[in-house]
Amino acid sequence: MPSSHAAIIGRSHRLIQQNSHDFAISGQPTAQTAFGLVLDGCGSKVDKLPAHNEVGAKLLGQFAAGYLSGQLLVDSEQVTVEALAGGLYAAGLAFLRGVMALYDFPDEARRAKFVASNLLATMVGFVVVRETAVFFWQGDGYLVHNGAVTTLDSHNRPDYLAYRLLDGGEDGRFQTKTITLTDKTDWLAVATDGWRPDLLAGLAEPRSSLALQRWLNVQARQPGNFEDDGAVTVWWQNA
Repeated sequence: MPSSHAAIIGRSHRLIQQNSHDFAISGQPTAQTAFGLVLDGCGSKVDKLPAHNEVGAKLLGQFAAGYLSGQLLVDSEQVTVEALAGGLYAAGLAFLRGVMALYDFPDEARRAKFVASNLLATMVGFVVVRETAVFFWQGDGYLVHNGAVTTLDSHNRPDYLAYRLLDGGEDGRFQTKTITLTDKTDWLAVATDGWRPDLLAGLAEPRSSLALQRWLNVQARQPGNFEDDGAVTVWWQNA
């Protein structure tokens, strides 16, 4: 049950020598399980404070990968994909709260500015357990199931997980879509919003992460591709 991931910096960010804001990671903790995640850091410059949009995406993405790996290694025979998505939301929020607890902010306004310029990130992912997969997401991006593309568009108002640090909310959740896998289910993918649906169709061929990165590098050199950053994770059932 192989999965691969890759990311590319967009032309707009290269021109101003800005880091990529996207992050991708995948894994196969056991022979019958896999996961993939893409995140897009979406913080903004606040009151002339520098924006480090990629920080939240990378921190949260690495934590989420560790959480899913641990859960799947310990309890892959009993856990459901829906329970994993729900548990990840709660664990991710607790992780971000733990990060914030390390800082001594002088006031609430400074705390809010730090969140806005560092920790806001979308998350789009999938988990596969035996014959079932779940897509889960919070924010913009793409879901792909055997080449059929679903566009996730929050109309520039994504409900970032880190917003819960500011409003004190506890009861949020990911949006989800569960899929029963069959012999005809060949591949799944998630991607950030820097992609286009027609490019996503080129992911059907199984590739290692290195080969996928090389393919993505070639696509990024074509005019009109990846003005914004792009990250992707793909899983192929029968590769």
